[in-house]
Amino acid sequence: MLVKFDTIQGSKINKPFERELKVLMSPDKDGTVKEFTFLLSTLAPNGGCTDWHSHSESGELMIFLSGKGKAWLENNEFTIEPGTALYAPAGMKHKTLNTSSEPLQIACIFIPAISTSYIQKSIEESEKARGNT
Repeated sequence: MLVKFDTIQGSKINKPFERELKVLMSPDKDGTVKEFTFLLSTLAPNGGCTDWHSHSESGELMIFLSGKGKAWLENNEFTIEPGTALYAPAGMKHKTLNTSSEPLQIACIFIPAISTSYIQKSIEESEKARGNT
């Protein structure tokens, strides 16, 4: 299965957690994908971030493709840049922040697979943080 990132429609999440999420591969999208979900997360330049979150059922492998920033696993802070990867085991709180002037692209692989409803949940959490719900 070949996927071209730029052909997939993304979902935008507004500030304060400004980013775009694209589901590239998942059991929800293609029945041949069984064991994982692959998302592309693009954090906006100069402060795009995720909130503190965890995934109760799945670990998340984050591979940093472009941009620079910081990531936190629980109380540990890391500098991230292209060519680095970080793993957050299931249930571990984590967060990422773009500190560069270019988009921070992260290939996010969830094993076992998560439902693509994760994206809708992220949008709803962003809206709550902005006071729009």
